[in-house]
Amino acid sequence: MTPEPRPSSRRKVLIAGGGVGAVEAALALDELAAGWVDLTIVAPDEALELAPDTVAEVVGGSPAPRYDLAAIASDVGAAFVTDALDGVDLVRRQVTTRGERQLGFDGLLLALGAVPGPVLPGALRFAGRRDVESLRAALERVRELPHPVIAFVATGGVGWTLPLYELAMLVDARFEAEGASCEIVVVTAEASPLALFGRRASQDVARRLSERHVRIRTGTTAEAVRDGVLWLAVDGSLPVDVAIALPEPLGPSLDGLPMDQRGFVPVDRFGRVDSIDGVWAVGDMTARPIKQGGLTAQQADAAALSIAAWAGAPVEPRPYEPELRGLMLTGAAPRFLRRSASSTVPSAASDRPLWSPAVKVVGRHLGPYLASHQEHRLEPATPGPL
Repeated sequence: MTPEPRPSSRRKVLIAGGGVGAVEAALALDELAAGWVDLTIVAPDEALELAPDTVAEVVGGSPAPRYDLAAIASDVGAAFVTDALDGVDLVRRQVTTRGERQLGFDGLLLALGAVPGPVLPGALRFAGRRDVESLRAALERVRELPHPVIAFVATGGVGWTLPLYELAMLVDARFEAEGASCEIVVVTAEASPLALFGRRASQDVARRLSERHVRIRTGTTAEAVRDGVLWLAVDGSLPVDVAIALPEPLGPSLDGLPMDQRGFVPVDRFGRVDSIDGVWAVGDMTARPIKQGGLTAQQADAAALSIAAWAGAPVEPRPYEPELRGLMLTGAAPRFLRRSASSTVPSAASDRPLWSPAVKVVGRHLGPYLASHQEHRLEPATPGPL
């Protein structure tokens, strides 16, 4: 077979971000377009942290794994720059960083994530590692009460609610293991628990919550927490000792890019930023409503195929066709949830893994790569003892 010709000059592709989308895209491009692109990864931190695993830290679980981004970049032949993006100049085809660098590009892939936005007034926020300590301290305080009421709240602006259900079940299991009494209630605007996974999976989650004696208030809009009361828009109020809520995400609002009113970047199903040649965006920073690591990885794969074809590699772009997967921690055996339009069982829940490796963040390239490169794992940033 005659080898495919290589270009006389390779395209300079800049990947901005240090999370799941950035790493999945870099691994995919290394497979699809090695010899066709020169990669540079710009990230504000030196570590890839699998943020969904931080939920277990709230109840004293193992810290979320972190991996050396510079080592990952080296493995895919990419230059690595520790800095954060400040703006994009589409005319000059360069980005500006907070460290006052100017980095040129032919192609740009943005994977900057979202930022925590509004949270229910009076509630404690859970947005990953940054909030672990405050939640642990609050749970320590209410544990001294004879029968505390703990509310977990998802407002209508939160699309990905699985961490809330995990927190509810993990906290309940922790109190039970210590012989302590508590009452847990989940208040959510969803029509049913984790309704986005479909009817069968949602019913399974509702059953698990019932087995743990976790009360559920679905289709309910919370307004605020004041003086030990969780006020509801049309359903009265609930007495609570502490309320924990997920923030509504906001986009990074990067100068030089189109964005909606909440700072999110609109993209097509190949990850291409609307009306801009040679610029792609994936993950939580895009205008897609569900902000979830596994979907980010799937978006990154679609974008990497598009970039590889744009660079001249002999590949055919394929659009993003999401399959939703979620590993839900329960305080006992985890549950594997899946929703897939292409499956004969579109909504599924199981104690057995529905994908491999059986991890929370499912990426076609990321999961196998991290499983086989444990030498890149860093020492965790560990909160104090619970």
